[in-house]
Amino acid sequence: MANMTNVASKKKSSQKSSPLKFQNQKLFEKYLLGYAALPSYKKVLSTMIKFERMYQPVFKRPGYPDLLGHIKGTNEWRSYKRMQVFLNRRDLISTFDDVRGRRLVVTSRGHKIFYESYPLAKLREKPWDGVWTVVMYDFPEKERVERNALRRRLMQLGFGSPQISILVSPLSIEEPIQKLLEGEEVAEQVWTLRAERILGMENREVAQKAWPVISELNTLYTELLDVVPKVKKNRNLREEWRVYFLAVNAADPYLPFELLPKNWWGERCEQEFVKLGPVGFFRTLLRKLG
Repeated sequence: MANMTNVASKKKSSQKSSPLKFQNQKLFEKYLLGYAALPSYKKVLSTMIKFERMYQPVFKRPGYPDLLGHIKGTNEWRSYKRMQVFLNRRDLISTFDDVRGRRLVVTSRGHKIFYESYPLAKLREKPWDGVWTVVMYDFPEKERVERNALRRRLMQLGFGSPQISILVSPLSIEEPIQKLLEGEEVAEQVWTLRAERILGMENREVAQKAWPVISELNTLYTELLDVVPKVKKNRNLREEWRVYFLAVNAADPYLPFELLPKNWWGERCEQEFVKLGPVGFFRTLLRKLG
């Protein structure tokens, strides 16, 4: 009888602590490390802009305790208020009232910080015009430091690189790009142009060569979707799934839809993330707020 009890106890314990395992576990762990290094305010701003529905309307204060003395939503409320105070002090969010109640909105400063990290996300708001910005350069080897600095900065501004001396972006030639090229005094080594076609390839092919991370992320999104049924049945796995998803999503360059693979699973994965709802979400997101 004691043996049967021990077996049942072990079985129950293993069910509770059952972790998610993926075929590309090491790849997931690489993205988890990158996500852990991000400042907390950037994590919050990113989710507020990408998943606005998760934050609207502002949570109501928890009500009266139940018969057992538990007040539903207390922890979530505290996490939410802590986040609100943290971001308000930094002029990253504000609140206003409308017919749906009090809502949180990201300030212009908050949007600026977000688009510095995800410059291509601007093109998710409207159809892409189908025109590429192309930068080509030819530096002598003695100027490799300048060459590498220019390349690194352009990639931060939303460029991908299909070839070593060519960078492309679906964004137009905006002020930061113009200032960079002028400020670095590289006019003699750099050519900048606008083009509707590149190298005789389809636009999606260009995007896959310029941003090879897209294929990798799509594989991880697929694996996340595969375990969604399991996650929905086990609340203990939801927080773990959210962390994996947020880590992968943080590395997503947010290319315009027109450049994503036809079998792109990122959007479907985002929908499943939102469906899980806000309960537990803020505790996951704000684990190390500061």
